[in-house]
Amino acid sequence: MNPVLQAYLLENHISLSDVARRGHLELAVLKKMCRKSLNQWPIYFLKALAAATERSPEQILADILKLELQHTVVLRTDLDHLTIMDVPFANKELYEKARDLLLVYIRAGFSPSISDVKTVRRALQRKKQRTAKGQ
Repeated sequence: MNPVLQAYLLENHISLSDVARRGHLELAVLKKMCRKSLNQWPIYFLKALAAATERSPEQILADILKLELQHTVVLRTDLDHLTIMDVPFANKELYEKARDLLLVYIRAGFSPSISDVKTVRRALQRKKQRTAKGQ
């Protein structure tokens, strides 16, 4: 399930069954939609969420966008060295590439862990070493 949607459901104390019932949707179809990123959700899905939470679709969308923003704020820069989730990077170039890759990962609906950040860092370092040897 999309981590942003999962957080939204938990914060509002509703389940997918509630959304399916109030939005007149099949649970299997709803579960399929929940795997997609925010920009792929159909309007009837937002309307079903609105019916389950007794809010307007516009409020639902605004709340979910706020959650997505909070989710991406996990990526940050320290003053003394470049880090993402406290994993240091050697230079600004590697940091920016890793940040961009992780933002794509988050926008696709996944929640990166510290091990994911370290894996990205190692891959970027290996790529840089290979290109340095090739020159």
